[in-house]
Amino acid sequence: MLQRIGLLTIAAGVILCAWQVSMIAQVAPAPARLKPAKPVAEEASTTLRIAFSPNESPTLDPHAARDPFSFRLISAGYETLYMYEPGAHPHVVPCLAKDFPTISEDGLTVTIKVNTDAKFHSNICFGEARSRNLKASDVVHSLKRLAVYGDNGMYWLAGGLIKGLDEYATKARYDLIYTSTDTVVEGLKAPDDETVVITLTRPYAPLVTMLAHPAFSIVAREGIDNLSGMLSERMVGTGPYRLNALSDGMLYVFKRWDEYRGDKPHFERVTFSRRTYWNDFVEGLKTAKFHEMPMWPEYYDRVVKDNKPAGELAKTPTEIVTQDEHGYYFLSFNMKDEIWGALDDDGRALRRAVSLCVNRNQVLEDANWAADWNGVQTGLYPNGMEFEDTDERLNYGGFDLDLAKKTLDGSKYKGGLDPATGKALTLSFLVYDTSRLRSEYARLYNQLIVNLRAGLKTLGIKLDVSYLDTTNYRNEVVKA
Repeated sequence: MLQRIGLLTIAAGVILCAWQVSMIAQVAPAPARLKPAKPVAEEASTTLRIAFSPNESPTLDPHAARDPFSFRLISAGYETLYMYEPGAHPHVVPCLAKDFPTISEDGLTVTIKVNTDAKFHSNICFGEARSRNLKASDVVHSLKRLAVYGDNGMYWLAGGLIKGLDEYATKARYDLIYTSTDTVVEGLKAPDDETVVITLTRPYAPLVTMLAHPAFSIVAREGIDNLSGMLSERMVGTGPYRLNALSDGMLYVFKRWDEYRGDKPHFERVTFSRRTYWNDFVEGLKTAKFHEMPMWPEYYDRVVKDNKPAGELAKTPTEIVTQDEHGYYFLSFNMKDEIWGALDDDGRALRRAVSLCVNRNQVLEDANWAADWNGVQTGLYPNGMEFEDTDERLNYGGFDLDLAKKTLDGSKYKGGLDPATGKALTLSFLVYDTSRLRSEYARLYNQLIVNLRAGLKTLGIKLDVSYLDTTNYRNEVVKA
């Protein structure tokens, strides 16, 4: 996987909330003429003010979101069954779940007890009651709604995993049903108010980690039924902050929710404000109007040197923070294929050899993707995260043609030949039609193909590339 590296500047002395933080490097418009800075009145120290780029188009709907900034907003007001506990070594802990799940011996039946002490924010969707406590059925309806939104959200993470859920979602989309329904899904049940039973199509070790993703946020059934089309600007969650105000995608104000069951967050309010020009960000940071702002590639060298504030920010109490961004999965094998997906030693050697023959850093360089903003993920999990030491011997993301050849020649596919036919193996590679992509992404995938083809050639393997539009790409992936 390729990583995007987000950079942002944060005024020193500010304590950040315990949210997953993710910012994208964005292209900035030309700077506006600098205006004299106006002194900013000292606000209560319990307000955190964050600026965000005009290139962001966030949504507050967890089941229809796909970008990191939206999920940052969503994580303020919504919660998931599990969450990452921040710190020097972030790790997964129960959130709306009471504990980790009970799993059957065959790994297919997962039972989760939910915390019915969790309470939803006050909202008109609950009628005169204004609120109520969480029920297991809310989990069921939220996961069903996520499935219905399909590729418009992040359901691909769970596609094909829960028994009967894909089939339910396909029919609901056809019938244009995006509200909750009592249609029974075989693999998703709530036998009582505090128990969720998930039946999987196959054992799935990362299930708990997946359920910690903000896309799996739990929305009250009443919110789904009464506000479904408005959840991009409304929130009916159980999180530590309640949406207090918003203005046409320009401003989001979150206020600490006094009835939250857990520890109260440090800040009473958190505001996210859209700003158009680079100078707006810099002056906002210098005058303490903002505590945090994103960094843009065009202006990086003007204000950062040796990872320290420089230029206009040289004498300000500013910290430069580098963060791992969401990445790009560029090569996944069809594990149902009898050759490329074989689970024996020969199949593993074949996949390993292909992985080792791709020079990911060269792909980025040839695609003109700046090294300061992009990098190769060298481990299965980012450094500092839970499971970071998983199978370190894999050298995940490494490039070594000699080792690739040695690995392949130690299998029955020596020289890249299929022993059944005596002919060279061919790797069929599905990729989005690059003519339909933004130029920077088209460059990335085109250079990946060039690099992959060259690497496979050294192994004696051919590459057959199929360029597909989004719909046909998805269909081919599903058909496997």
